[in-house]
Amino acid sequence: MFILFLLPALAEATYSITVYGDVLRDTKFFTQTYPWIIDNIGGDISADYYLLGSGRYSVPQMCALAQLKTNTFLQAQFLKCEAEGTQTEICLCNSGIDPQRFRQCVSEKGNRAGIAASKYSQLNLDSSPIIELWPKNTISDVSDTVYLKKICTIFGDEDRPRGCIKPFDCNGDRDPQVEKHWRKGHNNRNLSTGGCNATCRSSLAPLAAAIGIH
Repeated sequence: MFILFLLPALAEATYSITVYGDVLRDTKFFTQTYPWIIDNIGGDISADYYLLGSGRYSVPQMCALAQLKTNTFLQAQFLKCEAEGTQTEICLCNSGIDPQRFRQCVSEKGNRAGIAASKYSQLNLDSSPIIELWPKNTISDVSDTVYLKKICTIFGDEDRPRGCIKPFDCNGDRDPQVEKHWRKGHNNRNLSTGGCNATCRSSLAPLAAAIGIH
């Protein structure tokens, strides 16, 4: 299964970034910039997320991302799907989200929105999105290539992944191995075809409607 194929490499990732942003507002970043960054170095980093905007959608998004913690490729795929305006239950199912765990998180973790807002305010920056490399070292309002270049500084000179040394073109073809990561979910689902399991959709759609996301 796809998730098992990726886990060994991702489990060894010792470098981490923190992403702040409003997925439904910062659409260019989450549909283009961030997926491209993950194309290049997703197997070498982990990511934490403090999402902004209404808690009605940011809390469910953070709950989904928490489930996908070990797979930055699926995290970026989910965020891209959300930012494109696809129905949330489709994004959830095609990312392989477990409906029961998701329901429990949304019902119990309502304070995530407040925590995210507090973390963002501590940055004392009037900008979004922001990538934090470590305390007081942030990136915002730069080009795609500058985002990647600055993130790559966390690896040092001797430990830089291939995506830092020779990144893919922003609009070019992906490496075949990366393309596999994007095309397959851990239940062999494909976002581009909307191949979401009907049982999964039916279990998540009422919850999505109840909390006002779609």
